[in-house]
Amino acid sequence: MSPTWGHNQKTVNFSVSNFFKTLLAISPPTQHFWIAYSGGLDSHLLLHALAQLRPQLKQKLHAIHIHHGLQAQADGWANHCQDICQALDIPCEVRRVKVDTGDGESLEANARTARYQAITQLLAPNDVVLTAQHADDQAETVLLQLLRGGGVAGLAAMPAVTRLEQAWLVRPLLAYTRKELHDYALKNDLHWIEDSSNADTRFDRNFIRHKIMPVLQQRWASISHIFSRVAHHQAEADELIQILAQQDLKKCQGEKPEQLFLPVLSTLSAAQQHNVVRFWIKKLGLTIPSTAQLQHIFTNLITAKADSQPIVRWQGGEIRRYHQTIFAMPNLPNIPDYSYCLKCKFPQSLSLPIGELNFNKVQGRGIILPIGTDLKIRFRQGGETIRWHGHKRIVKKLLQTAQIPPWKRHYIPLIYNKNNILISIPNIGIADGFMAKKGEIGWEIKWDL
Repeated sequence: MSPTWGHNQKTVNFSVSNFFKTLLAISPPTQHFWIAYSGGLDSHLLLHALAQLRPQLKQKLHAIHIHHGLQAQADGWANHCQDICQALDIPCEVRRVKVDTGDGESLEANARTARYQAITQLLAPNDVVLTAQHADDQAETVLLQLLRGGGVAGLAAMPAVTRLEQAWLVRPLLAYTRKELHDYALKNDLHWIEDSSNADTRFDRNFIRHKIMPVLQQRWASISHIFSRVAHHQAEADELIQILAQQDLKKCQGEKPEQLFLPVLSTLSAAQQHNVVRFWIKKLGLTIPSTAQLQHIFTNLITAKADSQPIVRWQGGEIRRYHQTIFAMPNLPNIPDYSYCLKCKFPQSLSLPIGELNFNKVQGRGIILPIGTDLKIRFRQGGETIRWHGHKRIVKKLLQTAQIPPWKRHYIPLIYNKNNILISIPNIGIADGFMAKKGEIGWEIKWDL
């Protein structure tokens, strides 16, 4: 579990020495610290503290400023950040990003996504990005997740240390409140940018910051640290949940990572089923479906009759069922129609709507054709036949016998020669008269998914 704070957290005034101890305790080994520097109070204090610690640091310091282009002052902010970094002798990268504009929280989320994408592009493996989120930010995140109906993982809020692709994201200021950082900045005569958009209460986070938190602080002065404890407890609970999910996944994993075996899954409790399916989808790198969509998976798909072909689809993924197995996958493209035809010269590899067609040289088997033969690749529309093992075979029945899931049958490439004769079904068979004989060099045709 990533280190965090809040279990018995007491207010601690910010000091560079305390900050240094925290940084050493939580940062993974690295040669480079990248400071996410907006120019605001929090990131300016972070930059200032690291500049003072430079003689004691083994890591090289870099700053990165993301130019969102959302406000008229954006160019001036970028120039200010470069000037500050130059005065501190810290190299500063300014990266412009394009943010999809929207209303309310969507704009904030889109800006965050664009920001992290730009930062990630600069990072080498095991580089560390330092961001300046503090205890008040953590409290706001917990409240936002609560109001959105977030589960344990959401209420765990922001971890102190987390992976950022091949690099690391570290938040060394989570133990300090905004007031503690502000007091330090005033005492040390720091100069920072004030972003007027931070006062815009149309954004959910700003509404919580300016309208909700002040009221809570009047009743509970240490409310930010209280919410930090909540995040800490939820992070511990989430770690246990992930351990259980991993154990359950091993029990019901199918032949391939994208498959779950229903007879085993059905032996788990309802809570375990929900937990392992969420864990499985996330592990596959798919977008997590909404609570309602997850409920559809259990009510309309897992409990469906064995001969049905149910599907639950959402933006970023879909789950289907075939016999006693459920399959998770990215959203499938549109089914190719009859006029869809790809052409290539043998043995040229070819990208398909799903997967890729490849030819590998083998001996005593595979297809035998002159190099450069023109081929056509079509897709099933119904009624196709192939001459195979001395008989005319119906392609549909061959695919059923091979237990190709129904949705894949629409995308399997059918290979024809220039005379429109079906000569091969990849991963199934080769038509009579086109198979290499013993001792001959042939080509294995593979449909790689």
